[in-house]
Amino acid sequence: MGSMNRFCSLMILLVISAALLTLKPVAAQVDFMRCATGIIDKECAHFLRRRVAYNTGLPPPDECCIALVEIGKPCHDAFTQFKLKKHDYVGTKADLLRRSDEVWNECVNVVKFVFPPAEAPDHFY
Repeated sequence: MGSMNRFCSLMILLVISAALLTLKPVAAQVDFMRCATGIIDKECAHFLRRRVAYNTGLPPPDECCIALVEIGKPCHDAFTQFKLKKHDYVGTKADLLRRSDEVWNECVNVVKFVFPPAEAPDHFY
């Protein structure tokens, strides 16, 4: 009976582990420097850093937003978490998190505008 319980516990652990491996990574599992390399150039990184961390500067240009959305939300969140750990930002933690979400949402909207979804035909024959 004891070995059956251990076997069931092991199987449950394996199933949960397999399920977690298929999920997208979260900010804590992402190295933002690595995921942004070759996609976000220095000028774009400068726009993002000023806007998110220091609440200054203009909104990122469309090309920068496209690159940000391409690297993904986990990488953007990892950048924000890095700034939180270093306390390298203006205002409160809540301000930084709000600005981070605002920049992400602005960029997602830019990408939707630049690359609108294809319309489906009215009907099929």
